[in-house]
Amino acid sequence: MAKICFLADADSIHTRKWVDHFSKSDNEIYLISMRDTDYVYKENVKVIVVKPPFKNKLAYFMLLFKIRKIVKYIKPDILHSHYATSYGLYGRISSYHPFIISVWGSDVYEFPKSSSVNAKLLRFILKGTDAVCSTSCDMANETRKYYNKDNITITPFGVDIDRFSAKVPVLSNEYITIGVVKNLHKIYGIKYLIQAFNDLLKDTRKKLRLMIVGDGPEKASLEKLCEELSISRYVEFVGSIDNTNVPDYINKMDIVCIPSLSESFGVSAVEACACGRPVVCTNVGGLKEIVFDDYNGYMVNPEDSYALKDKLKLLIEDEKKLRKFSSNAVKIANQKYDWKKNAVIMDKLYEKILNRGKN
Repeated sequence: MAKICFLADADSIHTRKWVDHFSKSDNEIYLISMRDTDYVYKENVKVIVVKPPFKNKLAYFMLLFKIRKIVKYIKPDILHSHYATSYGLYGRISSYHPFIISVWGSDVYEFPKSSSVNAKLLRFILKGTDAVCSTSCDMANETRKYYNKDNITITPFGVDIDRFSAKVPVLSNEYITIGVVKNLHKIYGIKYLIQAFNDLLKDTRKKLRLMIVGDGPEKASLEKLCEELSISRYVEFVGSIDNTNVPDYINKMDIVCIPSLSESFGVSAVEACACGRPVVCTNVGGLKEIVFDDYNGYMVNPEDSYALKDKLKLLIEDEKKLRKFSSNAVKIANQKYDWKKNAVIMDKLYEKILNRGKN
């Protein structure tokens, strides 16, 4: 049993999964978050919400010493920050060890590229760690641009394969549904999927539907694009759903299409595979480690709606291949992205660090 302090967003599904995993072993868990949550953690998890006094970047810096004081009081066996450039900074300033940072994506792909000051800040934050975790090899390689140590542990963010499973076989309806589960932000390239779907409707006799699950700032413009293309009757905007309902919606799809411009890992692709759905996606980030051309899906370059259309057409016109890809997708999820197996990697890292402290 250990005393573990997480610096992380209490309302994030990523945080929930890690905290839930370690709380099952009767560890004493502390979760320090800048955001409250309605999610109910186990009794051995104490959630401490430390909100910025106002919405301004300066406000976050005002929390630095408050969080440092809380960490010193808790005296955890392990301090683990999730997301390098916010919670990681708090952990770094706490000057507490052993200290782990899990990079999440935009903290290493986007933040340091916006200015030289940000790049120096990221290097400063990572330099103070005892270990760094990344959910994909691609993100680990990106992290190494700002971190010159070898101790980056790959901790794939897998799925619960009991929940995410092929409850409904592909091609179970009179029409083929192409779908995506993503926040509707520009970075996820949903407009290219809509454009590809529009071209596909004109290039096949198959009955098609497009299902877009998620919400975000791009929703209105994406709905307008469907109206302009006169395809709204074929497109369903589901809106935001709770993570517990994601497997049900993936099972309503026959093909999952992820046209992202950037991805750190690609958990949506793993979820699709676990549900037995072939994936057509862009060759960015961690997606390249999940989707393999002509095995469980296809990959195309970002911002290429014509290539998306061509690959989608290959699948919808060949039902035998679609079913084969479905079977292969499940194999990949079971072999590489079973959450229980992935979590053992973090268990071993914690054990290694705790044992190091005893020597």
